[in-house]
Amino acid sequence: MTKKMDTSDTKEYVTKHIANSEKIVESAIEFNAACFQGCEAMSKKFYENYVSNVAAAFDGVKALNKTNDIAEFYKVASSNVVASTERVTEQTKSIAELSGKLMKETGEAGRLAYSKSFAINF
Repeated sequence: MTKKMDTSDTKEYVTKHIANSEKIVESAIEFNAACFQGCEAMSKKFYENYVSNVAAAFDGVKALNKTNDIAEFYKVASSNVVASTERVTEQTKSIAELSGKLMKETGEAGRLAYSKSFAINF
């Protein structure tokens, strides 16, 4: 035998599920916002590195252009390669650290969103 639901039970049931749906949507929005913030931070870092590398390349070419003989050219070219390698190494380290930080933050935002979404009221 099944219990019949009266109108007040139905309204309460629908009200609870609307509230649950709102929680799920809010947590999805919060998680997406965290993902977008992480992507924005990473994009800014890549752009900063790009600008830095282009500027350094132009400075390197200018320095090469000022050389007077092959020995000086070789010395400046070698110096450019060393500086470029050091810059790329530092940039790679910086990107790796930022990636780890953003993955941790985004993971935490995902955990909170999941907890909030499934802490629903039946």
